[in-house]
Amino acid sequence: MPVILAPSILVLICWGLSFGLTAMAVAFPQVFDLVPVFLRREGRDLSEVARLSIGHLWLVTASLAFLVGCLAGNVATRHRPPGPFSTDLVRASRIVARVNLLLLLVTGAWIAVSAAKVEGLVPLILLSVADNLTTRDTLLDTKLFTGMRLFYAALPATGCLAAGLLATGLPPRAKRACIGVLVLNTVTLALLPIVMSQRLLLLQFLLSSYMATCLVKRRIVGLRWLLLAGLLFLGIWMLRESVTNPQFYRHPVDLGLQKLAYYFVNDLGNAIGPVGADIPHTYGAVSFRGVLFLTFSEGLIEGALKDRLAILNTLKGGGEFPLLTAPFVDFGVAGGVGVLMLFGFVCQVVYRVAHVRFLAAVVYAQIGAGLLFSSHAVYISHQNQLFGLILIFAIARLSRVTAMPLAPIRLSDPAKDAVFHTRRKRVEASETARPTLELVCA
Repeated sequence: MPVILAPSILVLICWGLSFGLTAMAVAFPQVFDLVPVFLRREGRDLSEVARLSIGHLWLVTASLAFLVGCLAGNVATRHRPPGPFSTDLVRASRIVARVNLLLLLVTGAWIAVSAAKVEGLVPLILLSVADNLTTRDTLLDTKLFTGMRLFYAALPATGCLAAGLLATGLPPRAKRACIGVLVLNTVTLALLPIVMSQRLLLLQFLLSSYMATCLVKRRIVGLRWLLLAGLLFLGIWMLRESVTNPQFYRHPVDLGLQKLAYYFVNDLGNAIGPVGADIPHTYGAVSFRGVLFLTFSEGLIEGALKDRLAILNTLKGGGEFPLLTAPFVDFGVAGGVGVLMLFGFVCQVVYRVAHVRFLAAVVYAQIGAGLLFSSHAVYISHQNQLFGLILIFAIARLSRVTAMPLAPIRLSDPAKDAVFHTRRKRVEASETARPTLELVCA
């Protein structure tokens, strides 16, 4: 890939869309007439987001801090030599297919149990069309076991790994297994947003799969597939908005695009809202919430910081604090700059290593997809992201090439007795011109 500071470029693209769509909503109020309506639902006004404030200055500072971290990561990995290709691709394709099947079975069992509560799958589908919020609550209240939702949230990770393996060039059987994973995950993640608001999983799957393919092949490929992926996501987005907003008698394309613009504008409001306000810091509860969730300490931290988190919730509309603001909320100006530099450093290091190692290419594809919607949340440290990365590392570990250890070699002494018994006459030492090599079994 020719861009040496790719993580910063992805962050710039994401936030450029936020500022661009906000400017368009202000400049063309007749076209984006529903955006102020959606904002008022969250107690926010478009003029508050559009006018310049100290929050916009912080976003510039935060972007520069992330850029400095990327520059440091680029220097740290400048002379890194290519690493060994230690993944058995055929074995990895088999393991990915089996793990993905397990994730799909858990997801299917969850939907089946939820459908049983409303007397069948068909009534569940009809309910999702008539009352989408009730259907979503029914699914969320159904929990097969603790952490069950991480299983369907890991489908983008296995799909991304399958796409990366497919780009390496596999034998026909392994290739069919990876194609099957991609097809099944595309169908599942395209249907899931209709009954639940899980469109980010579909977006992450599509973006990370494309990035993994380009990184493995080391060039930009398949632009037509990227276009089809974009059309698929927009189609699912508009279908979801038409189902969840039946009170607006608008064309699905108009409604879907206005709701998409609203999300970017609202996320920008969440980014600038806490800056300049007298807020209590939460010391990592926002930036590293995924780590707390996976270590089963989220409840303890939220209980200890309950009052502080309640104050922060008044400063945002729908959604979460984004990547560039969450470190400020947690640690203030100096601490926030330091955390963003750390994020940039780690992302850049993974990106540079991704050019020489297959595993790093898949990992960066997951991270890069999260950076492309970093204005919505700190997804690079979200529990869904972290669980998916853990799954990728586990599959790579199980797919390592296990070479047979070489037996130690020593010079044999012809004067000593031979290892194997034979009826032939024994060779005397004086008759031997030079020593021979003998393999000794370990």
